[in-house]
Amino acid sequence: MKRSLLYPQFAGILFLLLLMVSQVYAADQPAHHKVRVEIPEILKMEMGSGEIAFDLARSKPEEPFPAAGYPVYYTPITTDQYIPVRVYSNGGKEWRLLISGVTEQGLKEGAIEWSLDGVNWLPLRTTGQVLTTGGYTNGWLELKVYFRLVLRGFEDVRPGQYKVQVNYQLSSV
Repeated sequence: MKRSLLYPQFAGILFLLLLMVSQVYAADQPAHHKVRVEIPEILKMEMGSGEIAFDLARSKPEEPFPAAGYPVYYTPITTDQYIPVRVYSNGGKEWRLLISGVTEQGLKEGAIEWSLDGVNWLPLRTTGQVLTTGGYTNGWLELKVYFRLVLRGFEDVRPGQYKVQVNYQLSSV
């Protein structure tokens, strides 16, 4: 009788040994899976809020109105001397940023000039002009766009308030 009781115990021990060996064998098998990540290409632009204003009735002493001679250049009376424009590109494609402007009433084309450095000025046109170009920006790239008013003669000046809508267009090339 004792012998018949040993067979189930022996079988149980063998089963446990086989189970342990099979786990060791399974642990030696390399297992892997793939993780796939897709990051979309992003080309984005943001503009700072605010407005640039010129008020010739409250012109600065160094920029009197009416001027003694022309052309004369006026800087903004607002505390903001520039509008920040930010560009983000995480891709390898080249991009370009265009600038254009439309006056709402009577101000001649080219009366507003823009600059990226406050030194080299270009007239603001109704058709798009290349503001800058670039590629991968490694985060946000901030551009400071400065504006000034140019009067080329006294005949350019009529009383009233003039507004200019400035447009930016960002595209990949």
